[in-house]
Amino acid sequence: MIKKILYLALLLPLSMYSQNGGQTAFSFVNIETSPRTEAMGGSLITVVDNDLSLVNTTPSLLNSKMNNELQFSFVDYFSDISVMGFVYAKEIKSVGVFSFGVNAVSYGDFELNDNFGNNTGTFTANDQVITLGVAKSLNNNFSLGVNIKLLNSQYESYNALALSSNVSLTYNKVEKAFTSTVLFKNIGRQLQSYTNVKEDIPFEIQMGVSKQLAHLPFRYAITLHHLNQYDISSPYKLGNITDSKTNQLIVKKETVAKKMLRHVIIGGELNPFKKSLFIRGGFNFQRRFDMSLVTRPATVGFSFGIGFKVSKFRFDYSRAAYHLTGTPNNFSIATNISTFGI
Repeated sequence: MIKKILYLALLLPLSMYSQNGGQTAFSFVNIETSPRTEAMGGSLITVVDNDLSLVNTTPSLLNSKMNNELQFSFVDYFSDISVMGFVYAKEIKSVGVFSFGVNAVSYGDFELNDNFGNNTGTFTANDQVITLGVAKSLNNNFSLGVNIKLLNSQYESYNALALSSNVSLTYNKVEKAFTSTVLFKNIGRQLQSYTNVKEDIPFEIQMGVSKQLAHLPFRYAITLHHLNQYDISSPYKLGNITDSKTNQLIVKKETVAKKMLRHVIIGGELNPFKKSLFIRGGFNFQRRFDMSLVTRPATVGFSFGIGFKVSKFRFDYSRAAYHLTGTPNNFSIATNISTFGI
């Protein structure tokens, strides 16, 4: 029976595979609520501990340490956009570890105007992601995880619905403090479209590794994203010049090295006293290349964060520089309800 459930969980999302081409809908599914992930560059798929914030993206990271873990998160996103979420995990012996999570995105209030520009009131826009995940240890080193996501989007009178899935396989060598993961992200299809035109879901493949150093309380993580698409450069960021003789616009193409670096995210986590304090930092090459200004690149692409434990609660915070005009702040609080005798 268990094998049948795993087969169904794997085959259902794969049968809904959609190509990653051009513009996609439901991009809000990629908004990261985990402060730890954001602090380490925006993608962290290779840490096996009790951090429940990682499993909505990478279900294979679910493990027995997360049994009865509960986490709430809040993201102060761009402008007055905010994201709230929670996730809970429960282990069922001989079956696996399950998780349930909800993320809600609120874009605030907007003015509603008619064709002549007359104000007729206000409207709201919001998105929701409901996630159900499960992970199963295949042996002492490998674990397989699958989740199913229901995506709902409501903008004024327009509504859309989609079903997607993340499938991941994690290799964890405890004695070497080494972890690697391959992740198939956002496999799915649109069930209901905003109009009569159906759109793609932002599918991508990621791979990553992380390693805890032997003689220093430091972990580094390297993630490669969008491996299903080589060229992810933005046409709006390519440098251009005007030929003085022909007066024609000449576009300078990116080098192979820069195109490859766009796929790389690096992060690090320092546990200075080997206890409950964690200092984190990261760098996202693509974010730096696409979102920085030539005249003032500043710290765009960099991120940092901190995590600590007080009594039965764990607190995490991160700040990521997406652009000079936008630096989202992520907060989370987590606890294990078993410590309260529940």
